[in-house]
Amino acid sequence: MSLKPYFSIIQLTGHMQMDNFTSFDSYISSAAVVIQPVTLDNFQISDSYINVLLFITFNTVGKLGLKNKNQRKEAHSQTDGIIGDTVLTASISGSNPQIPEQTQTSLGTRFFTDLKNNDFTNANITNIYHASDGPSSEVNEITPEYNSMIASATPAAPIVFKGREGLVKQGVNILYQQSPRFLAIVGAGGMGKTSLALHIIKSNLVQEKFQERCYFIPCEIFEDAESLVQGLIHVMKLTMQENKSKHEVLFDHLGAAQGDLLIVFDNFETPWNHGDSRTAVQNVLEKIAQYEKVFLIVTMRGPDGPGDIPWEKLGDQSGIPTLLPIPAKEAFKAFAGDNPQSSDNSESQIDSLLYQLEYVPLAIRLSAQHVKRVPLKALIKMWEKDKISILTEPTKPGRLTSVSFSIELSIQIFRIEGRTLELLSAISFLPDGIPFWVEKLGQMFPEEELSFNVSTLLDSSLIYGQHEGLKMLSPVREHVHSRFYSVSMSLIDLILKKDKNIRKDDEVNLKLMKAFQLQWMGEFQDAEAQVISVKEGLNEEGNISQSQADILGRCFYILESIYYPQAQYEKAINMNLQAQKYFKQSENQRAQADSMRWLGSIYLQQNRYKEASEMISEAQQLFQQVGNELGVAECLKKLGDISGRQGRYDEALIGMISDAQKQFETFGNQLRAAECLWSLGEVYTMQEKYDEAIEMTLKAQKQYEEIGYKEGVAECLLTLGCIYMDQEQYDGAADVLSNAQTQYQSFGKIVDVAWCYQRLGITYRSQGQYEKAKEAFTKALELFKEFLGEKYRIGYTLLNFGYLFSDMKDFAQARRKYEEARDIFDSHGQLEKDVDYCSRALAKLDEAEASGSISE
Repeated sequence: MSLKPYFSIIQLTGHMQMDNFTSFDSYISSAAVVIQPVTLDNFQISDSYINVLLFITFNTVGKLGLKNKNQRKEAHSQTDGIIGDTVLTASISGSNPQIPEQTQTSLGTRFFTDLKNNDFTNANITNIYHASDGPSSEVNEITPEYNSMIASATPAAPIVFKGREGLVKQGVNILYQQSPRFLAIVGAGGMGKTSLALHIIKSNLVQEKFQERCYFIPCEIFEDAESLVQGLIHVMKLTMQENKSKHEVLFDHLGAAQGDLLIVFDNFETPWNHGDSRTAVQNVLEKIAQYEKVFLIVTMRGPDGPGDIPWEKLGDQSGIPTLLPIPAKEAFKAFAGDNPQSSDNSESQIDSLLYQLEYVPLAIRLSAQHVKRVPLKALIKMWEKDKISILTEPTKPGRLTSVSFSIELSIQIFRIEGRTLELLSAISFLPDGIPFWVEKLGQMFPEEELSFNVSTLLDSSLIYGQHEGLKMLSPVREHVHSRFYSVSMSLIDLILKKDKNIRKDDEVNLKLMKAFQLQWMGEFQDAEAQVISVKEGLNEEGNISQSQADILGRCFYILESIYYPQAQYEKAINMNLQAQKYFKQSENQRAQADSMRWLGSIYLQQNRYKEASEMISEAQQLFQQVGNELGVAECLKKLGDISGRQGRYDEALIGMISDAQKQFETFGNQLRAAECLWSLGEVYTMQEKYDEAIEMTLKAQKQYEEIGYKEGVAECLLTLGCIYMDQEQYDGAADVLSNAQTQYQSFGKIVDVAWCYQRLGITYRSQGQYEKAKEAFTKALELFKEFLGEKYRIGYTLLNFGYLFSDMKDFAQARRKYEEARDIFDSHGQLEKDVDYCSRALAKLDEAEASGSISE
């Protein structure tokens, strides 16, 4: 059996951040593999059961496959010959137990039933049943059940409501004046649009203006124009009259209104996108808008308000934004109550989780409520292991109790199907989205025009536009992934178990792919066990074949990627050296060069400059031998960084980094080009050319913002803070450094948070604010306790703490800090210059003590 096409698909589950690709184009083109069609002709599998599983799995994740552009038309015709005109896209019932079977969108005609915990053993193929998400639109009379239905669908304004004060004020101001009269609260599901509308209408000014003439219509239970009109008549308590239609009764009432009245159409996406009713719904809405006494609020999924009404929109271009980090944290704590245990790292754990949730309000509320039942540490582990599963309440799923339900609802309402659904799957595999999509989408899919599909996804707010790119929020991405990963992992296990004739190299490839998936999902122990199971079947000593050496190289490379994120740096280094050894034996020069460059980066991070320079120089030579110009440019950039760290800030260094930056721009690698701009800013800072330094740093910051690389933005803020410090602009430095510290904390970069505190400590000391400086240095050292390998940064924090105590005339404490710093630097082995700084500081204390000018 040949599994090569399948291998290419599984490889997409690797860590697909832009900086893990050797070119910008390789990053975006990886999505093209996801969206290309696949047919059963690609597989020679004797077991028809596995055959069906493979086919349906590929369709589940968007008909994944491996075709070149000359084969695509043929593949389309082959697929059509198998399944007719309908695209067979399976929905795995049970793949997400939080979503009722009838609401798991299936775009084809068949799906699996009886599938629990991704066990395919008893799965059957049956006809799918489509169920309506709301009541029948044929509401002819007002009944007690109808009253109850509307009442239960009308929510109260939430008590926990953080970070939206500005939007509430903006909405109230719009309604309080006579023009404009139309307010649109739009955006993605789970952003809190309904909550925002409820807080706007309960404000004193709005209550004063509209009094009892404010009407809330929960549109999720009204699917068309007729039911909308019926709902309005009900909430306005109008009486039907003989010989008058419902429309006449409603519009007569609006025309006779003596005072201004406000109608809130909540979740308007339901009737707006239901069946063929949009024209009728638009007609009703625009007729209502013609009455001068009528003010309207709509809340709906999407980037814009409905119809041709001149809506005033809250938020930004995409609608209501996510929360900012500080109010997001306040909301999390309010929802969790008194339950989060106070510990040294609980604050940073919350910050890290919220960053990974991208501050989506519904995700914050649902995750926080788990802390009422389980410890925060357990919640973090749940997220690392199961991702989207923590974003639900233990009740019947609904749009307010399950993020997955909310996302599936958007897919259903906006009819995300066929190639549009496949494009959504493709984007989900690119955590950094598609920068400059107008240009790059055509490169990803050269024979297709997908702009209309992009428009549909933007309308649904499942993706959003940012700086000319397409982005996807983390909960949406994880929801799409949860289906793919669970099915693909089970499929790997099934193939390994079922196919007794599987070739040895195919078996090894599948196991290593599974290990890489597990590593990427944060399941390090299981990933390690999987790699070791492969290694145990190989002889690591003596004469081994090239293919065996290459497998061993891959094993050690994956082990390195397991240990490094856990801060087990020495283990990671050892694994890297082993990987290099076996890649050299297998003559896989490209993999060997990549390993060398990565190891050089680890050494540089640890300030082991000599080893870093030697390793990256060797990698550069290998990249040159294999003709990888981008790899050469990356090494050139790293060598420039090393020179800068060693204080060699000459014109040669500037030329080196500038050359690398130009090469990256030529390759279209915007991320690496931005890194070069940032490095140039650092060099100019050391040369005290502050105008040039600020110019380069601001350029880098703008480029990072355009591609959505938040860590790069934080690095630029930190650099700007240091520039202001050098220029003795301490107030500006403190503001920028505090901003950088908040940014780093928001995505869990604790070492960088600690370094920001260290820089703030120096700033406060320079201003004579000794207590604030002492507090900042203390906080930095507390954070560094978990990262004892950061000897350079810990040493400098202690040294500067010593300077502070000396300024405060606490010479005993100053001596202790100098000695601690000296010992830290000395234990590093390559920080002799920094040891000298400590020795000189101690010598000054000795001289002063000997002369009697100080006494300890």
